[in-house]
Amino acid sequence: MPNSGRILVVEDHADTSAALSTILTERGYSVLTADNGQQAIDLLDRGIRPGLMLVDLLLREVSGEDLLAYLHQRPELREIPTIVITAVPKEQVRVITNAVFSKPLDFIRLTRAIDA
Repeated sequence: MPNSGRILVVEDHADTSAALSTILTERGYSVLTADNGQQAIDLLDRGIRPGLMLVDLLLREVSGEDLLAYLHQRPELREIPTIVITAVPKEQVRVITNAVFSKPLDFIRLTRAIDA
């Protein structure tokens, strides 16, 4: 079962990852980070079950799209909510996710969606 207070941020830009980690930690969340999709898969395979995943689509090694496909192929991971954060135009995003936020991020809107 996912830990509702834990968020996994999958983002390869260090500045964005650090900003998200700081903002979410200040809001009381436990934050884990992964620099690419493979690191996220490794955490999930070790039994980490975040309450939410923030996933960039344009990642090295394993893309965000491939990571989301991996989640949806496994019954034990399908229930983890995901929010895509991407520089890809919103109308071009073709993945199953709970929400899509375009970069540059509007952190106020994003945190409202996370807190909801």
